[in-house]
Amino acid sequence: MVLENIALDESTYSQRGDAAFSFKLLMSFDFAFILHIIKDVMGITDMLCQAPQQKSQHILNAMHLVVITQFLTIFINIIILFTKKKR
Repeated sequence: MVLENIALDESTYSQRGDAAFSFKLLMSFDFAFILHIIKDVMGITDMLCQAPQQKSQHILNAMHLVVITQFLTIFINIIILFTKKKR
């Protein structure tokens, strides 16, 4: 991995430290978990954007998507609080 090579072989201490920190952050569980959540949120956002464009989309289905989005907002806030407390 490029960051790992920089952390081991780069000429300056600052560059090695920056690369090591970045590598450790990218390999952490928190980063992978948040990336997974963002992927899910982006999928739901895509559905919300497509809903008005589809002629067959019913109003109740759109309202259901809004409720899911509100739930996800609460869930994401809980995750953010959890990760802040963990640090």
